Amino acid sequence: MAAAVDSDYLFISHANEDAVFADWLARKLMSEGYRVWYDRLKLLGGESYPANIDTAIKERSFRLLALLSAASLGKPNPTKERTLALNISRERRVDFLIPLLVEPLSPTQLDWMTSDLTYIPFHGNWAAGFAALLEKLRSIGTPCYPDHTRQAICNWMATQDRPAERPEQLWTNLLPVLAMPEALRGFRLTGQIDHEELATRWPHYAHRDIAWAFEAPPRDLGITYGKPTEIHWPSMRDYHGLRVSDVVFHLVTRSLVTHCLAKGMQPQPGHTAQVYFRPELLPDSRLRYLGYAGKQTYINVTGGRKFYSGGQTVTNRYHLAVRFTPALWRYGQPFVQLEMHLYLTDESGQELDARVAFRRQKQIRKRWWNHEWLSRLLAVSSWMADGKDSFNALHGGLEQLVVGARPLRVSIACGIEEDQQAPVEEEDGEHAFDDDSELEWEEQ
Repeated sequence: MAAAVDSDYLFISHANEDAVFADWLARKLMSEGYRVWYDRLKLLGGESYPANIDTAIKERSFRLLALLSAASLGKPNPTKERTLALNISRERRVDFLIPLLVEPLSPTQLDWMTSDLTYIPFHGNWAAGFAALLEKLRSIGTPCYPDHTRQAICNWMATQDRPAERPEQLWTNLLPVLAMPEALRGFRLTGQIDHEELATRWPHYAHRDIAWAFEAPPRDLGITYGKPTEIHWPSMRDYHGLRVSDVVFHLVTRSLVTHCLAKGMQPQPGHTAQVYFRPELLPDSRLRYLGYAGKQTYINVTGGRKFYSGGQTVTNRYHLAVRFTPALWRYGQPFVQLEMHLYLTDESGQELDARVAFRRQKQIRKRWWNHEWLSRLLAVSSWMADGKDSFNALHGGLEQLVVGARPLRVSIACGIEEDQQAPVEEEDGEHAFDDDSELEWEEQ
């Protein structure tokens, strides 16, 4: 006679896009003493992940935890698992399906199977959601084996992310400065000067009645000036009350901004060191580049994003923006830090209120992981150099401010053993960030 088989597992149904949350949830549940069936952990208190999912759900699972998100609602496997769990609920007259809301969804996004269920919210606070889930599991008498599962998860964790005794290469967001002018030139300009407008064509630092720059103003600006004062800035700290390092910092920043403006980017209001891509700058708003894996790919630098806020749906335009921060003396040689940002407007191109823009930027950027940040960094730096290894940020033709287009990589003595983890693959284009149909629920 066959031995009885316990139905004591919690089966986690999820989409791959929710893997970070699912990893965390599985480990937390196991640390609390619950037996978990979860495909990414490959650890079930000593058992392998079941080959026959239907049998595992029907005969071995105590409950099915369905992670509800925009991704999981559209995937066939999670949908099949939820459907089976609902049928079991009706047949056994128990709440076999326990839905967990892992991101905000509007009522119209939920399917007919889950729209009338009471879900446990995790989208606002994971800790609060987990506490509510534990209360639910205890109330329905979920089998719990604290000693066994805690030791199992400890054994499994001990085999993960182990430092490897081998060098590992890490990317930074630092672009090397390969050449810089060593002379600062002070120009006494004549006539009425709009320095803010002038700075979009000629990087300079206005101090009293002198404009300091690496090179003379372009001739087509029609600016008149006398013989410039010239100083060797690397050997000077102050010049008549002027802190020389501040001038150099400003000129490097403005030179890079002016370089981007000359290539068609727009200055972001209120940010002197930040510029953004306008929709008509690139064909299809796609920035093509050579990715870190040596593959030709692209990112979208502008597009639409829908937000559900205050009972209505609004559409905003996002624009990839960049900011420059020189690091000229911090690392022993000069670099420029290239930071990725977002600039949001309404559909007519008007800038959003700062607080609203900040909330909605967070909603978009929360999906950016290391791969997304690095992809944008490589795309923009390659675009600035027209696909070459470096570029000159000064356009006068006489001076050189040469910046490398490939970010600095550093080597560390040991790394993470990632042989058992699936590699992140670059796609021909990223889509989650650019899906105009996807709805965001604005966090208040």
